[in-house]
Amino acid sequence: MVTHDIRKRLLYSKYLLSRAKNTQAEGSELAVAVSLPMLHDAVELLMYSVTDHIGIGSSWNFMDFWGKVKQSGRAEPGHKIPLGQLNDLRVGFKHKWTLPHSQTVLDLMPRVEAFCEETARDLLDCDFQKLSLADLISDSDVRQTLSEAEQELSKGDRAKAFLNVRLAFDKLHRLITNDVALVRKPHGIEMPNNLLPSKTVTGIKNLQGVVFNLVDVVNRLMIGIDPVRYRFLMSNTPAVSWTMAGTYQALYPHDYSNVSDEVFNKCFGFVVDVALNASR
Repeated sequence: MVTHDIRKRLLYSKYLLSRAKNTQAEGSELAVAVSLPMLHDAVELLMYSVTDHIGIGSSWNFMDFWGKVKQSGRAEPGHKIPLGQLNDLRVGFKHKWTLPHSQTVLDLMPRVEAFCEETARDLLDCDFQKLSLADLISDSDVRQTLSEAEQELSKGDRAKAFLNVRLAFDKLHRLITNDVALVRKPHGIEMPNNLLPSKTVTGIKNLQGVVFNLVDVVNRLMIGIDPVRYRFLMSNTPAVSWTMAGTYQALYPHDYSNVSDEVFNKCFGFVVDVALNASR
């Protein structure tokens, strides 16, 4: 059984892998290169968790890890060659500004994931895949709702899984906005019937809608919410309306049986990112 501290480090290791994947998904050569330090840090967090757990100290370099584990009498972990390549690419990028070949970095991702899963299993008796990033969230209600989303996905109820991701975001957004002074929406302009031409009235109403949307965008930016990822979440999760009493109604615009795990993971990861950003 690992300690609470080591489990938290494993969660951050998995979180960094998730961030690296999201960065790589941007598709540019630079974005893929920027994912290298995240991959390297994820692996190092796991390595230090192992060496602390089995008591072999922390005074060693990245490539010493395999020998240190073997010297302790345990089986040497695998994937030394590809992770050595990861280390070399990271050094070249960070210290010499040598951009790596993008496909080479992308090909390393599954090897890094395999290393983390196998090393956590063999040396920490921990299922790395089953670690939930929801556990990084401090608020118990948001954390529980996100955990239920993962559980529903594993049971095959994809609609409920996506709904819970949206509910978790709404709860989190409410918590964040309670602590921040946001821009208030202006009051709408009331226009008596027949006072202005109909085209003028329509134009004013359209302008009001634009202003209200801009206020929403500014407020989201103020609390650190990425507007692109926000739109992705909104377009891929059920629409939810809340009552003053805290109950909600959901409208399902998609057949969620056809929405991929990748989309779920992007939505889930966005909520985790917002929560961690808010906790700073």
